[in-house]
Amino acid sequence: MAVQTIIGLKRLDIAKQRLTSHLRPIDRRRLMLSMLEAVVAVAQSADLGPVALATSEPTAPGLAHKLGVALLSDGDLPWNDGLGHALASLTPRPARVLYLAADIPLVTAAELLAFVAAAPTPGVAIARARDAGTNALLVTPSDAMRPMFGSPRSSEVHAAAAGAANLPFRVLDIAGLALDVDTIEDARDAGVLLAVSGTGRGRDGG
Repeated sequence: MAVQTIIGLKRLDIAKQRLTSHLRPIDRRRLMLSMLEAVVAVAQSADLGPVALATSEPTAPGLAHKLGVALLSDGDLPWNDGLGHALASLTPRPARVLYLAADIPLVTAAELLAFVAAAPTPGVAIARARDAGTNALLVTPSDAMRPMFGSPRSSEVHAAAAGAANLPFRVLDIAGLALDVDTIEDARDAGVLLAVSGTGRGRDGG
């Protein structure tokens, strides 16, 4: 059964605000784009099904064309509402949807395949982040549960919501799906700082 992958992207001018004290705006933009490109390439390599970008970023049409993915509007809505808006725009509605973070640069195609293979069908699979957030959410059928990214310890929130909806669920700890880049420590752990500027140096000299 094919999986529709939806990768959400916030507007690039507000990307990675928690790195403001370490990286210039242009470098935060470069970092976000480099991570997005890596994640899209992995999603395409995994060949699970169609891949789409959900965003209101003004440069998104050219970006989606460059990356070779479909472009879905998020309606300029808050994060989870925007993902729901993007899913609802698809006709016919896909049987399975994989919401995938754009800032997990170490994920591999093998890890994505293992994550999907471990998911209950029907049901929900949750890829737990290092801070107990969620970096990937697979929902079957696709309209069985709305995403709740951004909630504190959202992996637990997603698990509780699946349980309340009587949906089988699995919470999975997979290395490349666990490391999302929100802080300068995350960026160092992921080895992505060299991607953000010609010198490879942010404001902290890292």
